[in-house]
Amino acid sequence: MNNSSSSGGRKLAVFDIDGTIFRSSLIIEVFNALVDAGVFPQEARHVVERSFVQWLDRKGHYNDYLMKLVRTYYTYLPKSRAVLVDAVIERVIDRQKDRVYRFTRDLVRRLRAEGYMLIAISNSVHAMVERFANAQGFDAAIGRSLEIKDGLYTGRILYNGATFPVSAHLDKVEILKRFLDEHGLKADLTRSYAVGDSEGDIPLLSAVGRPIAFNPSLPLAKLAQKKGWQMIVERKDVIYHIHEASFIPHSERQHVHVPYGKRRR
Repeated sequence: MNNSSSSGGRKLAVFDIDGTIFRSSLIIEVFNALVDAGVFPQEARHVVERSFVQWLDRKGHYNDYLMKLVRTYYTYLPKSRAVLVDAVIERVIDRQKDRVYRFTRDLVRRLRAEGYMLIAISNSVHAMVERFANAQGFDAAIGRSLEIKDGLYTGRILYNGATFPVSAHLDKVEILKRFLDEHGLKADLTRSYAVGDSEGDIPLLSAVGRPIAFNPSLPLAKLAQKKGWQMIVERKDVIYHIHEASFIPHSERQHVHVPYGKRRR
């Protein structure tokens, strides 16, 4: 990133949201609330039910369930009234904004006190990310901006003045670079933090001097151990600092078919 510097510049703390600060996934909670509110039909929940049950029974992978839900969300979103969807998002975030991990919650507070610029970057919808990040005291939030015409969602992403299909994956490093350029900010990435939980966060973690793999997916955990990145796991009321891990291979029935943060090819 050409706006980074080894000396001078702002110290950043860049966080993923889902599974990193928020203990669930924003899009899962909003999806279910939209069905409950009648904005999405009940059949939308039936579409993802099999993947959900397979994950609960540990016969399927969480990421397969999540990607099935994401695709279903964007299948039913077009022609939905933006005012109704946004009202549901507001209620969900207001109700669940405190359902966070203690480690990342306390890290956010500490880094804010130390003068870091706090930025949330997520592939979730911007309206969700912004409202949640504001509740946590972030300085900036960046998510997917969705096109609205005549008060209805079109089902397309708006980025850099162009529209893209919702299946497009937006690179978090490019998003961060563009944000810094637009705001005339110079970042000291060697002294900056990035915190993520999945392989989709690897480019962002690789771009900073202080990466943290928090509750990492298997691919991220393997890379974090190889590179010597800080690796943290929070389970129940215990926070573990992992220095060396042994990895149990996935069984064939639990193999992840759709890695989070990547498109199916």
